[in-house]
Amino acid sequence: MRKKIALPTYANDIVGEIKRFDERDTTFAVHDLYRYYGEQSALFNEYFSSHSDLRKFYELQDAKLNLGATGKNDAPMFAAQFWALRMVSMERFVEGDPALRKTKMDPTRASEKIKRIGKFLGADLIGIAALKQEWVYSHVGSTNGDQPGFNVRGTAIDLSTHTSAITIGIHMDYDLMQYSPHFPELLATARGYTSTAWVSIQLAAMLRQWGYSARAHHFGNYQVLPVPIAVDCGLGELSRAGYLLTKEFGLGLRLAVITTDMPIAYDVPVDIGVQSFCEQCELCARYCPSKAIPHGPKQEFNGVMKWKLDEKKCYSYWAVNQTDCGMCMSVCPWTKPPTLFHKTMSKFASIKGPHQRWMAWADDLVYHNAKPKMKAADFMDC
Repeated sequence: MRKKIALPTYANDIVGEIKRFDERDTTFAVHDLYRYYGEQSALFNEYFSSHSDLRKFYELQDAKLNLGATGKNDAPMFAAQFWALRMVSMERFVEGDPALRKTKMDPTRASEKIKRIGKFLGADLIGIAALKQEWVYSHVGSTNGDQPGFNVRGTAIDLSTHTSAITIGIHMDYDLMQYSPHFPELLATARGYTSTAWVSIQLAAMLRQWGYSARAHHFGNYQVLPVPIAVDCGLGELSRAGYLLTKEFGLGLRLAVITTDMPIAYDVPVDIGVQSFCEQCELCARYCPSKAIPHGPKQEFNGVMKWKLDEKKCYSYWAVNQTDCGMCMSVCPWTKPPTLFHKTMSKFASIKGPHQRWMAWADDLVYHNAKPKMKAADFMDC
């Protein structure tokens, strides 16, 4: 079942104030600080003087992490995608000045047009919701070392004039995902991030040409938290693994967001049974190589009861394995090809009850989740 609901399922888990998160404290941003700035930087010394417990950790990760290295001759397949991603991450690609004249459009018609062109450009899923300011980062953190074309680290973020958020999701290559935690899965992730970036900057540009302020937020330049916004947009629910879980693609998709002040008709959140299913399943936690995904009940974090991923454990495994792993995505019972059988099973999985535990057990038995693919993909050597 895909039950439309008035409030997202996480609303039942809010137990306190949700504070805006500082992007400077994200794992990627702290690692970028260590890698790009160094001890000669005032920003480096200022941050690590107040976070001395993190310095040794990121020193170790920086010494080891070389994503894609295990790909050997195929590593350029990954590097080329992230080269393109960095190119379209600069401010001149993600935002700009709107046209002086606004195109008047009925909000429902605007929503229809945005969704249709988004699908045409390559989005597999797209939804629209009001932008909640608690999902906007407070300060810029990831800046590619303050290279020209990027906002400086520590810049305060103000999206208060943007009232709407459009979330797009692009499905990752299912076959390559089955190689996780090995190199081919990393290639699928890169393709997902690069593709969402390309679609998001075009949609944002289109909105600006209609005369409205619009900014694309993708992996190379986020100012928002895409997962809770995607939940608000009705694409799916927050999972135990910390990713968005959708009925169509499970955990196997990448996200980007466009924020804007254009009046647009909104979608509503959905309940597809994820909270109950994840509570009983725990396959992602069982197979996580770094034990970063928690077993057991939800815990409070920033005013919300949730299953909190341990980002440092996860990132440490990246440094050891030289990929982004992806085991949680590949073993998730929802991340399966869209055959008639699995479409039917997803309907049963959406119904809350003890059968959800049995379905997870059966999925593990049938798909041998402990044994990822090892034979190289036909166009790869690794």
